[in-house]
Amino acid sequence: MKIIFQGLGWKSKASQKRSTLSISINKLVVIGCDLEKGQTLYSYLAKDNSKRPIMITYLDGDKK
Repeated sequence: MKIIFQGLGWKSKASQKRSTLSISINKLVVIGCDLEKGQTLYSYLAKDNSKRPIMITYLDGDKK
């Protein structure tokens, strides 16, 4: 899979509520992708060419 960056990036902090950790998505991304509260997103762990861990999240709600 070849990844093409769109020129938009943001920084997120992991927050914890009880035993669940979560990260946030920038509001502009949510609006631009027409996401709704409660929508299921699928994320996958991977490694880039430099062997750094990355997380890929599909924002259309479909599985890989």
